Amino acid sequence: MKDSERKHLLKRLDHHRLCLAEPGIVAREFSPDRSECRILLAPAAPAEIATLIAEEKALADRHRYTLEWKVYGHDGPANLVDSLLAAGFESDDEEQVLVLPLANAGGASMGAGALPPGTDIVRVEDERGLAYVAEISRDIGRRNVDAETRRLAGILRDTPDGMTVHVLRFNGEPVACGRTHYAEGSEFAELAGGRTKCAHRRRGYFSALVRHRLAEALARGRTYALVDALPTSEPIMRRLGFTTLTSTRPYVYEPTGGAP
Repeated sequence: MKDSERKHLLKRLDHHRLCLAEPGIVAREFSPDRSECRILLAPAAPAEIATLIAEEKALADRHRYTLEWKVYGHDGPANLVDSLLAAGFESDDEEQVLVLPLANAGGASMGAGALPPGTDIVRVEDERGLAYVAEISRDIGRRNVDAETRRLAGILRDTPDGMTVHVLRFNGEPVACGRTHYAEGSEFAELAGGRTKCAHRRRGYFSALVRHRLAEALARGRTYALVDALPTSEPIMRRLGFTTLTSTRPYVYEPTGGAP
């Protein structure tokens, strides 16, 4: 990717982050029940960042929500990460932010739609479908599955056009899942939650779900697909045509007295 193209896409990414957030100088994204808050963008000078972090911690303590500060590789100020760690935030795993221009997607990424033998893909629209997602999540050892299920149910209920969830079944058994987020006003379709049961890996199910969601995103008029990829999924996404835009790492603070 050329430097000029990366700079353009980073600006579009920052716009996408603002589309996800509630209005305000600090871009905050809350879960439907407001038990979790993500700070996606928070402009501040180096001398101001410690005060801003203290204010956000105080809000989390007052309203009893888990606070996640999502730091991207191009974010400032330069002392942001050190200030978060000094304030008691705990870092989580770094992910690579990968992007794919949908107009250029072809061949492997947007393939003809053929699915692996014995499989079909269904869209989740109710509690039964989310139970499939929870089953897959428990199989791979995900934590806080019930809380995630409630959060996804809230999104499907309150903003049904903002997210789609799909499950791939093998002979009727739910074995893989993934969701796509469509922030209003953004050019990006953001892929997330890609998971496959342990006994059903290396059969092309993950890739089939990605291709299915890319086709949906293109049909819905999005320009780019975006994904935060861990090392486990990054090679697959690269084979499907994604390239690195930047990196991201969450820093988490639990309100005084523990999580709500």
